[in-house]
Amino acid sequence: MDLIPFIEHALVELNSSKSAELGDRTQYIGSSDVGSCPRKVCLQKTCPGETPDTSTLLKFSRGHVAETLLIEIFNAGGVKQLYDTQVEVRHPVYPLKAHIDFLFYADFDGKQQLHIVELKSVSGIPDEPYPQWIDQINFQLGLLQIKYPKRKVRGSILAIDLNAGELKQFDGFEYNEALFNYLVSKGLRILDCLNGEEEPQPSPSFLCAYCSYRTDCPSMTVPEVELPPEVEALANRYLKLSEVRHAADTKLKNIREGLLEFAGPSFKGRSDTIELITSSVGPSAMVDSKLLKHQYPDIYPAVLKERAGFTKLECRYSA
Repeated sequence: MDLIPFIEHALVELNSSKSAELGDRTQYIGSSDVGSCPRKVCLQKTCPGETPDTSTLLKFSRGHVAETLLIEIFNAGGVKQLYDTQVEVRHPVYPLKAHIDFLFYADFDGKQQLHIVELKSVSGIPDEPYPQWIDQINFQLGLLQIKYPKRKVRGSILAIDLNAGELKQFDGFEYNEALFNYLVSKGLRILDCLNGEEEPQPSPSFLCAYCSYRTDCPSMTVPEVELPPEVEALANRYLKLSEVRHAADTKLKNIREGLLEFAGPSFKGRSDTIELITSSVGPSAMVDSKLLKHQYPDIYPAVLKERAGFTKLECRYSA
């Protein structure tokens, strides 16, 4: 029984059914839209691309898996009656709405409160929430505040890395009127773009990695791209870890030399916590490719083995 073709077809159906639960997304601007690139949002709604490949669909599905898991965890913890999932909230005037992943109506002690939990399934949890996540939850908080004007609304983002078995909560989000008004205006500008009144502008972010419209995007075809803040932060983290690794490699080399000077080429010793062993490895032969090419130019091409290419990454501090 060949499962792969069946799974590939079923994934497409699963993605379609999950999308259908959110309604016709061409008819409204959602919270994920206001947190995304306006150009991408408009193209998705007016010129939908081909069905994503299996790899992309599986990545989409891990969000559904994480949501199901969290529901089971909450229910097992005895708080089934305190929350609802996929709660829809709408703007009273404009076609702006959001679907809240988890809306708690009380805390775990039963005290009345409104608390949004926005779930993010990731591969690698960031140190800080991405700007797109922050816009998304603040938009949800604003719409929820409109629905419950006399109640205080709060929210948090829960990031889960199922592969690593890690989770992190970014807490403390509250309704911010100025930020919400900005996000509403952003949503309305996207509507103007959909109506042909404005040209949607790209807004580069870490989400560019998953964008189907990246190939001819103006922000990606310029000679030098302005790095989005979250990508700059990731590059800074990469550089700092590289520096730590280099320093660690230097220290390891010095420590290794000290241990070898003590132990010599053949040694076995131990303490209560450490075992130290050295042994000699005899000489071995290897092919001198330059000599082979020089002395046997006719044979050299026949023994070549193709090596796969790779993407070279250079990350350094700006001058």
